[in-house]
Amino acid sequence: MSSQKDFIATLLSAPKYRALQLPQETIEDLIAQESLRYNETKKMQESVRKKLHQLTALYLGDPDYAQCSRELSNLTDALDLQNFADHMLSAHTSTSERLPYLQEFYQTIFAMTGKPHHVLDLACGLNPFAITRMGLDEEVVYEAFDIHLPRVQLLNQFFAQAGYTRAHAIQQDILVNPPTRQADVAFFFKEAHRMEQRRKGSNRILWKALQAKTILVSLPTNDIGKTHDMSGRMERLVLTSIEGLDWSVEKIFFPDEIVFCIHKGSSGNE
Repeated sequence: MSSQKDFIATLLSAPKYRALQLPQETIEDLIAQESLRYNETKKMQESVRKKLHQLTALYLGDPDYAQCSRELSNLTDALDLQNFADHMLSAHTSTSERLPYLQEFYQTIFAMTGKPHHVLDLACGLNPFAITRMGLDEEVVYEAFDIHLPRVQLLNQFFAQAGYTRAHAIQQDILVNPPTRQADVAFFFKEAHRMEQRRKGSNRILWKALQAKTILVSLPTNDIGKTHDMSGRMERLVLTSIEGLDWSVEKIFFPDEIVFCIHKGSSGNE
C-alpha cells in the first residue's frame, strides 16, 4: 500500500505534471485499471505512466495560467474580456480550429437541441471561454468539468468577471465521478476517442450515467496532420458506444469535426 502511495506521489510531483495539480482519484483509477491487466508491478506502473501521458498530453503545452490570471484581473471592458477569451481559445488546436465559425457552430447545434438553460461541459478544456459567443442567457447554468486545476481556477475567474453568475468550473474526473445533475445538453468535444484509449468502453459508461437530454459529442474528421480521414472510425466509435440503447443520433458536419447529437430523451439511461 505504501509503495502505491509513493508511486502516486511521484507521479503527481513529476515536473511535467506538477503544474497540472491533477486529482489523486485520476491516478488511483489508472492504477486500478492497469492492475487488472498486469500482475507485475513494474509493467503496471509503465502502463499507468503511458496512459497518464496520453490523458494529459494536450495540457502540457498550456498557457501560463498564473500570468493569464494577472492579465484577466485588469480587464473590465466587455470587448477586452471578449478579446481575452478569443486569445485563450486560440491557444489549443481543438478550440482554435472552431474560431472562424464559432457563432455558426453554436447556432447550428442549438437549432437542433433548443437553446439550453443548463449545460454540462465535460472534459471542457478551453471551450468554456466560448460562452460569450454561444448566444446563451447570462443566467444559464453552465458547469464545466476538467482535471487541470489552474485551468479550472482561471475559468471561474473569467465567468465571474464576464457576469455569468451561475457558471462554474469544477475539478473532477468525469470517468471516475460522472456528473449526475439533470441538464438540457452535455458538451463532450473532441474527447471521446481519447477517453476510449484510457479505458475501452468508457464512453458508454459515461454517457449512460449522464442525466442530460442530449449529449453533443464532437469528434475530429482528420488526424492532427490532416493527412488521414478519421470520419468513419469516429462514427463507429459513437455507434458502438450506444449500441442496443433506445437513443437517436443526428450528425452535423463542420470543417474539422462532426458533432453527433445523441438524444437520450425523457427515458434517460435506457
